[in-house]
Amino acid sequence: MLSRMYEHGAQTVTELARSTGLSRPTCEEGVAELLAQGWVAEGAAPDPAAARQPGRPARRYEFHADAGRVLGVDVGAHKILAMVADLRGAVTVARRIDVDPDLPARGRLAAMGDAVTACLAREPVADRSPLLAAVIASPGVVDARGRVVLSNAMPELTGLNLADELARTLGIGSVDGPIHAENDMRMAALAEQWRGVADGVPDLVYIHAGHRLGAAVLIDGRPYRGHRGAAGEIGTLGLLDWANSYRRLLAYAPGGTTGDATLRVFTDLREGNAQARELVDRFARDLATGVAVMSMTIDPTLVVVGGGISQAGDDIIEPVSRHLADLCLFPPEVQASSLGDESVALGALRYGLQDVEGRLFGADGAERASS
Repeated sequence: MLSRMYEHGAQTVTELARSTGLSRPTCEEGVAELLAQGWVAEGAAPDPAAARQPGRPARRYEFHADAGRVLGVDVGAHKILAMVADLRGAVTVARRIDVDPDLPARGRLAAMGDAVTACLAREPVADRSPLLAAVIASPGVVDARGRVVLSNAMPELTGLNLADELARTLGIGSVDGPIHAENDMRMAALAEQWRGVADGVPDLVYIHAGHRLGAAVLIDGRPYRGHRGAAGEIGTLGLLDWANSYRRLLAYAPGGTTGDATLRVFTDLREGNAQARELVDRFARDLATGVAVMSMTIDPTLVVVGGGISQAGDDIIEPVSRHLADLCLFPPEVQASSLGDESVALGALRYGLQDVEGRLFGADGAERASS
């Protein structure tokens, strides 16, 4: 019954009995129990047309999105972003703290603690709902226990257990559920499927091209971790020359930020500058080579390009797609991310929600609810 209300909104007892095949007394008893537990609330009044029908309108019951909260945290090189969402995935509060990319590990973790604490303190529900899951994401290979096995992007995190660090920040007993740590690229890919351009796409490749280059894979709608949690770490393959390719792009406008350099090269490209066109085309070719390797391995429906480079839109998507057409037997569609730098935190929220859905509805119910 709870799954039915989660998927289809407010229901009457009669509708629940009809859709579940349970008897009306069983449904009445179940609804009463769910009301007492806080998972269900009495729904809004029926529409005016129904209200004009003879007799008292039947009560409607709906899934109570405020019965709990989930927390998602993005620990990045340049920012910490913490978000809290209700059980429908609506973000209720967020807190961002910009950090120096050279900040030591303890300083970065302290900033994470500040962001999380401030975020939870600003939660708008007076009688705060319980935290049912918390997920923290960072660059690098993160094992199933939450330990960063290796992080080339932020070496200071290597060896730290981020799940334990978040647990210490939140305090013992503060989370009525698990605390997960995951790779940030996998969370960004999950966010694209949930709220981005990959809505409903089960198999996709996510490519991040920004301050660093990375990738992730979703298979059957789930982030694929691999044996050691290193799936998608294709950016470390020197043969692809991704790192040098991005450095060449940034060198086009030295002295500014990476955003300044990217803006300059694509502005000049649009104005017909031959050097800018050649530079972007070379970058797109290098990017497409790595994408092709991953695409020919899993045959995805879609490739999503995220990170700072995605702001260039069609100016980067078109050349990447063109080079993919030359490299792949069946070139996938390529789209730019629409989520900006919130994708990792949003994906962490979705990962936490999937965990809650699995506990509430079982594996089948969670799969239906996430579709």
